[in-house]
Amino acid sequence: MKGRAWFLRGIGAALILLYLFVMPGYIGQQRQEHTLKRQQETGETFSGIINLWHIVGFKPYQGSLGTWLSDRAASFEKDHFGVFINVTAMTQEEYQARIQRGERADIYSFPLGWGYPELFQPLPEMEAAASLLPELAHTGQAEGAAYGLPYAMSGYFFLVNSGLEQERGLSFRQDNWLEILKTAPEGLEYTYEGEESSMLAGEMLPAALLGLEVKMGFYDGFKNQAAVAALSDARAVGDLERQQQDGKGFVFRAWALGDYTDLVQYMGISRQAEAGKLPYIQAFLELLIDPENQAKLEELGLLPAIPLEKEPGVKTGALAEMEEALASPQVPNAFLYQRYKETLQSLAQQALAGEGDARKDLESRMKELLEQGGQIQ
Repeated sequence: MKGRAWFLRGIGAALILLYLFVMPGYIGQQRQEHTLKRQQETGETFSGIINLWHIVGFKPYQGSLGTWLSDRAASFEKDHFGVFINVTAMTQEEYQARIQRGERADIYSFPLGWGYPELFQPLPEMEAAASLLPELAHTGQAEGAAYGLPYAMSGYFFLVNSGLEQERGLSFRQDNWLEILKTAPEGLEYTYEGEESSMLAGEMLPAALLGLEVKMGFYDGFKNQAAVAALSDARAVGDLERQQQDGKGFVFRAWALGDYTDLVQYMGISRQAEAGKLPYIQAFLELLIDPENQAKLEELGLLPAIPLEKEPGVKTGALAEMEEALASPQVPNAFLYQRYKETLQSLAQQALAGEGDARKDLESRMKELLEQGGQIQ
């Protein structure tokens, strides 16, 4: 009896092992056959993953552009059985680390001033691209070919700490803040964590383009209430407003800078993307710039890349002002900006220090970038 029991146990164990060995392959084969059948039914010519790397250069007024892209990807996947778009958000430093590990993307979402045309393949002709704002339409081109598709935009602001403003005997208004900054009053001077004495916190290039001659410090000096005033982006305004809503932070005012912005996000197709993926990549890019999805960018406080019908009263405060200020934006060519970025920063620093020749060089170089961006006829 014992021998028969051991025999039956052995048979049972063998059957279990056979099941464990055979079934995964059988199930996998059935899934593959089901996928192929569904693809034949839906007419899909590709099945697999399309990798989209979202390179973060600036953040929207609120929320996450990476999440917005993931939501668009999920919508796209519902209409294309077996096609998956994997969205990964990363900093420029994280991008470099991935490249060094041998990883590659099929699509790049990248900010103006990141990457060279050699990284991308020319964009296919897209009917939807004809609806782009004329001020943006050519900013992703190089040598007559389009490599970057603009799909979202933000802007800069002048911010003032109302409490420090009063303490320092200053009085900024929307119609006089730039003139006050140009006089560089002593009340603006501040020091922060060992930095040299400064007069304005934040972004150097916009400050130089405004014609200012002031010593600049890092934005943290304003955020931590050392600096009276700053030039920064819409995300800074949004963060300060949310702190106020939470009963933290400080009282401040913000006014949008008109005309110029380099806060634009693009889509580009990697030169290493497989041919079978290209029709789906093109369809996804067209999805991003259709009116319905462009309108949803406004939930993040971003400006669309195509003209949209404006509903009166929907936007208020800083976002409404930014939209008005950038109604006809001046945007530099994305790839020339990348080429000259370090030079522009150096010239801006010199111009802010009062060097007249540097200011002339900056204005000349920026004019070239704007002409290549399609802004100056």
